[in-house]
Amino acid sequence: MKLHEAARQLRTQLEAIYDPQEAGNIAALVLEDIGGFSPAERPAHENLVLDDAQRARLDDCAARLLRHEPVQYVLQKAWFYGLELYVNPDVLIPRPETEELVYWIVQDVKAAGLPVFERAPQQADVTTELKIMDVGTGSGCIALALKKTMPLAEVWGCDKSDSALTVARRNGSTLDIRVDFQSVDFLDAAQQKHLPTVDIIVSNPPYIPESGRAEMAPNVVEHEPHGALFVPDTDALLFYRALASFGHARLHAGGALYMEVHEDHAQEVAQLFEAEGYRDVTIKKDMQGKDRMVKAHAAGD
Repeated sequence: MKLHEAARQLRTQLEAIYDPQEAGNIAALVLEDIGGFSPAERPAHENLVLDDAQRARLDDCAARLLRHEPVQYVLQKAWFYGLELYVNPDVLIPRPETEELVYWIVQDVKAAGLPVFERAPQQADVTTELKIMDVGTGSGCIALALKKTMPLAEVWGCDKSDSALTVARRNGSTLDIRVDFQSVDFLDAAQQKHLPTVDIIVSNPPYIPESGRAEMAPNVVEHEPHGALFVPDTDALLFYRALASFGHARLHAGGALYMEVHEDHAQEVAQLFEAEGYRDVTIKKDMQGKDRMVKAHAAGD
């Protein structure tokens, strides 16, 4: 079987559970991984004949994908902000809208003129200019992307899941990006005291109400970690209240919180931070026009 035939076969199989475009995209990712080449190199390999090992790998991938397992878990990799990350079911799969949250932070730091983007030869990769904490780091995608983009910032990530932290640390080691990942149950105020004081807090916390589970795609609800997705219907803002409290204790004057939010609760999150005394609270839409990000500044200059 040639590569283009395998891609067509897998795409046809996947159209039983995905729309044609998504099925085609998933099939392309699988065949590129099996063939060991990049998307740009694929046209030169269309007539590649798959060997027995590649055929077996294709069959295994197809069987797992048809059980609604996300392609990122099948291939054990996901791309985020230009970084190739290792992922498994212990962590959420990084999403494009979270890349937009990272981009917002980077643009604000650039506008502030902080010298954290370039590192001179022999210069240490830590500075007192900018300190960042990523709460609920998961795969480490946000923390690692920020540190990669701003090598002179000092970046921490925390998570309550030791298995998630294993993934984050593996990614940091593989990519040679130095982030300090710490084990902390963020909802435990006593454990928060172990975290540093910073200039920026960023978080993509659990925010999907339990009642929304029935409306979600099987590849998400049946495979991704529920602890990183869901909050009780009776307390949808649970983590945002904790972030607001943490910001009072661990955010430098004038520092900012950047948060991903549920599109249906953006106004409530903004109102919560205004009521907590934060200033310049801003709701930002994602590329699909949904209210998906909130920024709030701590009091001070």
